[in-house]
Amino acid sequence: MLAVYMSMADSPEDKRKIEKLFHKYNKLMYSIAYKILLQHEDAEDAVFDSWEKIIRHLDKINEIECNKTRSFIVTIIRRVSINRYHAKKRQSRVALDDMEESSLFAVKDQYLDRVETNIWIDSLPAKYRDVLYFYYVLDMECKEIAEIMSIPVGTVTSQIMRGRNMLKERKNEL
Repeated sequence: MLAVYMSMADSPEDKRKIEKLFHKYNKLMYSIAYKILLQHEDAEDAVFDSWEKIIRHLDKINEIECNKTRSFIVTIIRRVSINRYHAKKRQSRVALDDMEESSLFAVKDQYLDRVETNIWIDSLPAKYRDVLYFYYVLDMECKEIAEIMSIPVGTVTSQIMRGRNMLKERKNEL
């Protein structure tokens, strides 16, 4: 499978980066996908789809073994798996019983108020957490976020605005 991912790379440097990322994070990605989807084939498909997105945004990854990269990859696999779950749910009308959410914010945020804000972001609903993480921590454009999360750009901007307002309210309460 690694050969398939490496064939998507443009340069030898990108191929090396993909290889290192694969060896470091592929098992973690599968584990996260399986916990959400509960089926081997669906988890493998989610991992494949996630690798495609990661490779398209390979320029966002500077270091292989850092919390920022891990959070980026975990967010993508989580969103892809959840989207796949919901698509499957719509098709089969199966109810969601228990889906545990994992914390994604091990990275300190330079644009907001560092550790405290990450704790507040982590307490937000998942849809706001993810877009705020991509927008503030990874400094991504709304269009890029929409592509990664498979949602419209307008939804991304409104989630950023709502998430930001929720954070302001929490800060004002203190």
